[in-house]
Amino acid sequence: MTLISRYRVTILLSFLGWGCLAIYTYKGSYVDDNGVLIESFGFIPLFWLFQLLALVSLIYTAVKHRK
Repeated sequence: MTLISRYRVTILLSFLGWGCLAIYTYKGSYVDDNGVLIESFGFIPLFWLFQLLALVSLIYTAVKHRK
């Protein structure tokens, strides 16, 4: 079994997390005419959630395939 196929869930979760952070950075934030901050704040917790899930998946897979 190759290394990439063994850790595909971990890699997918990590890429999803970094994708959320990239979307947050790309969209940016600004202050409208009324002085209200407009930003896509929801992508920050999603980034951390996906990174945490990737870490848990990494640990689980490493322990499962330990010889």
